[in-house]
Amino acid sequence: MIVLNILGKIDPVCISQKLKIFISNLPTDKLNNWNEGLIDEMHYAIDKTNLIYQTLKIDKTFNIKEIARSLFSELPDNITDAEAYQIIADNMICLHFDFTDEDWIAQRFDSGTCEDDYSEKFMSFINFISNNSDKLLPKSPPYCIFSTTKLLESSNKIFAFSPIDSTPNRIETMIKWGEIIDAFLQESNDFLLLDYLINSVYSDNNYNEYHYFIAYSLCQLFLEKDKEKELDEKLPQFLDKRYSFEERKELAQILRKMRNKIAHGDFIAFEDAIEEYAQKFMDGRYWFDYSEYNRKNWILLNACCLLDNALKQMISLLFTDKNKLFNIKNFKFK
Repeated sequence: MIVLNILGKIDPVCISQKLKIFISNLPTDKLNNWNEGLIDEMHYAIDKTNLIYQTLKIDKTFNIKEIARSLFSELPDNITDAEAYQIIADNMICLHFDFTDEDWIAQRFDSGTCEDDYSEKFMSFINFISNNSDKLLPKSPPYCIFSTTKLLESSNKIFAFSPIDSTPNRIETMIKWGEIIDAFLQESNDFLLLDYLINSVYSDNNYNEYHYFIAYSLCQLFLEKDKEKELDEKLPQFLDKRYSFEERKELAQILRKMRNKIAHGDFIAFEDAIEEYAQKFMDGRYWFDYSEYNRKNWILLNACCLLDNALKQMISLLFTDKNKLFNIKNFKFK
């Protein structure tokens, strides 16, 4: 279960019938009181943020009563801090899985106590895909502002309370995403593929050799039929259209070379390959601020983002036109 950045009193809404994903207000059961727990997190978040502002001499403070009144204009001026926290918590919305049967789907998508919450993995995946230019997929889904997973507990806990988006179309966006996911899930392999993709892109924001290798491997998953060299012809259609088609064909060849140097552990040759990439496709087009990253990391960042954007287009096709993606994969070039 995770808390989203949307606000309001709602009846439980089923987002995905096949995955049994629901959104609702926070549970207040005696043995499962997230409402009460989130109030503690909001206390911590606001106190911590105000302390940071004070340390940095920023002339700004967060006041929970002012925040509550900005969200609910009808609130009286004399509400207490405790009442303000409670009103916000009562209107917060969470996303969770609700399996009624112990079937294989529940075993695959449910989370054990030593695992990251699958609700957070699911939302991370949806936000990853939505960040592309494809007009066929919904935009701007909500995001997670609180989770009990190790990921958020370790470094992002002060963001447990953040500006809340109360626009109702975010719920409609989630319903549309659920419809797209359910339409895709037709057979057992579809569930397993979705699980693989969700776990592959989850929380990997380190743009290094490992990220690059995984991103290219996922492109192979969608495009490679018999041999990896096929991507020299199939990948260009998914690469950044700011490059000419001939440039994209050459770019695809260098991207494959970079992947192979990593796969074979030839990191000296990999250094040469990424420098070739930079000289042909970055120098004169990008500003390298070496106070932020060194040259190698700028190149890897650029190459990883390039492949990530290509991958988002492929996943978009998987959900909206699976046959087209299948035909691309099976097309045989002379």
